[in-house]
Parts: sequence; structure tokens; C-alpha cells
Amino acid sequence: MAIEGSEAQPPMRKVSIIQREIPHYRVRFFEELYAQGRLQELDIQVYTGALPAQATSSPAFPYQVLPVRHFGKMKSGSYWMYGLEKAITGSDIVVAPQELQCLTVPYLWVRRKRICKTWIWWGHGYNFQASVHPSPATYTKEAIKRFMTRRAEGLITYTAAGADYWRKRGLPEGYVIPYYNTIDVEGLRKAGAEIPKGQLMELSRKLGIEGKRVLLFSGRLYAEKKVDFLLKAFALLKKSYPNVALLIIGDGKERAKLEQVAKQLELRDVHFLGELVDSKETAAYFSLADLMVIPGLVGLAIVHGFAYGLPLVTTQHDYHGPEIEYLSTDNGIITEHDEEDLSKAIAPLFINQRRYETMCTAATQSAERLLLSPSAQRFVRAIHSLAHQN
Repeated sequence: MAIEGSEAQPPMRKVSIIQREIPHYRVRFFEELYAQGRLQELDIQVYTGALPAQATSSPAFPYQVLPVRHFGKMKSGSYWMYGLEKAITGSDIVVAPQELQCLTVPYLWVRRKRICKTWIWWGHGYNFQASVHPSPATYTKEAIKRFMTRRAEGLITYTAAGADYWRKRGLPEGYVIPYYNTIDVEGLRKAGAEIPKGQLMELSRKLGIEGKRVLLFSGRLYAEKKVDFLLKAFALLKKSYPNVALLIIGDGKERAKLEQVAKQLELRDVHFLGELVDSKETAAYFSLADLMVIPGLVGLAIVHGFAYGLPLVTTQHDYHGPEIEYLSTDNGIITEHDEEDLSKAIAPLFINQRRYETMCTAATQSAERLLLSPSAQRFVRAIHSLAHQN
């Protein structure tokens, strides 16, 4: 019996989010998403195949790690997530990745009416690579994705361009909603602000980059990132502007090859720093940098740089992620995919200090538009909106 003068609270709706893995940069997003969801009567839980390998504490949101079987030698290939059907059955809302690597997802999508009330896709929205390098296998995968996407209750895309892609292909305005994929900008800034100036000076001295202009690359060292291209462009830059250094944060299967390339080019002032994922570890290097340079695939690293007021220089390339949408002529430069063009674009920024400072200001302002909490709020509103239409 209800207590006089009180109002019955609406029941919490269970939202099950499926993820291949939870990378370190996604933890804070899910924590914020869970907190925002609770305020909107959404009980969000994440089902994943793996937590961050470098996690030092348990994430502050409900999750369950399920066993995974990978098909083939590449962990980025197809896989099956055991126990997922049982875990999400009875959900009010399922948010599933808009990709076909997890073979359990299309199987569950076929059975979705028995599993949940609302099925929502979440992803890039548009496969940039597939449109440039089509193949029979890619065409088939994209056709399957289109078929499934049109027959769910909605799609949440990383950026506006992904949403526009589907709207132009006939999906209703309210069916596809962008949330603007980002990372913990405020947390990154806080980590940078807490570094003593003396520590930065000591690190600069240790690296031998005192008084130099510093380029920074951050990301996994694999072919699509084009770090070999960057090293060759850096060699050209050194000829016209010798007072420059390059810091490379990241690791991967290409590292040994890249170190050999640097050696063959007889490059000085290039520092391979390895994989660093803790914001307190990366903060010092981002604080020392003047410019971020990623010639190949640009993803969320652009936001990491903007958090520290770093403009981005990149090239026209087929493999950019949707976050390339955040780049403008105000906060960065995009050149032809040519080593000489890239090197020629960088040097003037160090000579024309006024232009450089204007771009730094624009990068900082871009970061203000990509804060984590508003992004999570947009995601929660999208879930509500899409579920309401069902």
C-alpha cells in the first residue's frame, strides 16, 4: 500500500551493453554513463570479453566478463561470447556493437524479440575504410549490417557524420542519434595540472629536448598509423628546422621495424616511450609537447591532444576514424599524404608564433565541446528516445 502523500517511483529499466572489451579510455565513460543512467531510471550493465589489462582497480560500474572464443590467430577477428544470451535475456534494452566480429550478436539479434523489448545499435555508423577499399567480403558484411541496422529500434553513432550517413539513406531523423565519442578531458587536464614544473624540466633535460619544439605521436604502432611515414617526414623537417624533437607514445608489432627505420635515417631526437595508458604517466609528455602529429589513422587521440591544447597535424588518409570530424582548419592541419607536404606544414607553425597560439586556443576550445559528462548525457537521452519509440 502506498504511503499517503508519496508518489510511486518508476521501476528501473535494465540496459545491457555488449562490448568486445573495455579499453582503458572507456572506463570513465561507462562510469559516467552508469551514474547518468541511474538518474534516468536506467540500470546499465556492461557485458564484455575483457577488462583493461593495466587496470589497477575495479571499474565503478556493473559489468560481467564472459568467456570468449576467438576464431583465427588475430584477436581483432571473429569471436564468440559464451553465456551472453542468458546474461541479457529479460533486459528492457540491449545496446549492441554495430559490427560483425562478435558472431554472438547477429545470432541474438535474430532472437531479439525473445530477449528484450528494445534493440539499439552503437557504432561508428559509417565504415570509412569499406567505401574506399571495397571487396566481396567487405561488401557482404556491410550489406548484412545495413539489413540488421534498419530492423532494430535505433542506432547511436559516434559523431554527426555517422548519423548523417544513415539519414541520407532513408532512416528517420529520430532513429539515429550521435553522442560525440570522447574521453575524460577533465581528468586529463587535472593530471597535467598536478605535475610539478620541476618534474617537467627534469624530464626535458633527461630526454635532451630542452629548448626544442616537440612533436608528439600517441597510439598503437601498427601499419594504419603510418609512423614510418612520420619518421621520414620528420627527417625532412629536421633539414629545414633542426631544433625539433619527436616523442612516440605507444607499442605494437611495428615497433622494432620503426626503430630500425629511425636508425637507418640517422635520426636524433626521436624517443620511443612505449605503451603508457595511465593519464598520470602520459600527462608529462603531453605537457612537454607543442604539436600532435598522426599521419595515419586518427581516432580518440585527437581529443587527448586537444585536452592539452595541442593542435593536430595529419594527412588525407583512407583509415581515419569518425573522430577526424573534430578536426578543423582552426585547431589543426590536414595535408596531402605526402612526406614533404607534411614536413612543410609543420615548420611554419613554429615560425609564426601568433598563428600557432591561435590554433592552440582553438584546440582547447574544441576540448571544451567534448567533455565526458555531456557525452554520457547524450548517450542516455538517445537510449530513452529510441526506447520510447518502441
